[in-house]
Amino acid sequence: MGIFEFLVATVPVALFFSIPLYAINVSHRQKKEKLEIRRLQEEKELERLRQENFLLENKHMQLELDRMKEESGQRRLDGSRESRWLIKDTTEENKEKNPS
Repeated sequence: MGIFEFLVATVPVALFFSIPLYAINVSHRQKKEKLEIRRLQEEKELERLRQENFLLENKHMQLELDRMKEESGQRRLDGSRESRWLIKDTTEENKEKNPS
């Protein structure tokens, strides 16, 4: 048996078995691409939800800031003489308690 007969016998067998291997490889790549597409869609949805959440938080914070500004302005309009400092000066308290 020479090299030519060996090649004549081996090449058809190799070609016969390469077709299913190629089909398996193509199928695997298609599944992988479908999974990648699904992952990208889920990431896109997640990013959309993050953006929506960010906008809602900003809107909520803006409303809270507006409410705080309104309350601050209302306190100024009420004319209350409360100090804006957290700790009152003791001399002012003594003057208020004992007017002499």
